[in-house]
Amino acid sequence: MDGATAVSIIQTMRLRVALVIVVASVIGWSATFEAAGVEPVLRASASSQRIQNARADFDDLSRLGNDREVIRFRRAGLLVPVPASGRGFYVHQVPAKFRYLRPWARLFLTRLSRQFHARFGARLRITGLLRTERYQARLTHRNVNAAAASGATRSSHLTGATLDISKRFMSGAHRSWMRSLLSELRDRKVLYAIEEFGQPCFHVMVYRSYSDYVERLTS
Repeated sequence: MDGATAVSIIQTMRLRVALVIVVASVIGWSATFEAAGVEPVLRASASSQRIQNARADFDDLSRLGNDREVIRFRRAGLLVPVPASGRGFYVHQVPAKFRYLRPWARLFLTRLSRQFHARFGARLRITGLLRTERYQARLTHRNVNAAAASGATRSSHLTGATLDISKRFMSGAHRSWMRSLLSELRDRKVLYAIEEFGQPCFHVMVYRSYSDYVERLTS
């Protein structure tokens, strides 16, 4: 093989690699980015559950143990209902008795879903809201990715301040936008967000300070 032929082969290979990159970018890099973890800031860590529980303690949040406590918290205004369908979201496979959030977490969902709908003309698919310890314990038996129902690593869903946003029907542009926005809000220390892949969703715990953050934005 002479030098000219070798150069030609190398150039052809480079062209093919460039073509693959272009094609991957067109389809959103979805599988490649998720496998490579291009947004490590939203990756879960060994301390993720402890961080969320520490924040729940800082925000003075009780963990709901059973259905009776949900009713009591709802009547006291400590939990607010989440409609099954809203302007920019819909709730998927969450029992009606658990369609509740803390007021500031529902505010986050309302604002986020409206922004998402305004930008993409699509709705968010919400697959997780409030859970009780009893329900979470049952969930751990059928879902290996579910967090514990008790202890230092228990699920933050027990507080009512956490929601799961499904990635199932999101395009590459949808996921990229969501990663960027959640990363920004996480840096502002008004929430804690994790991108999950076993159960494909964005897991978001909203801090009590989110209400103050929105008030500063709108004042």
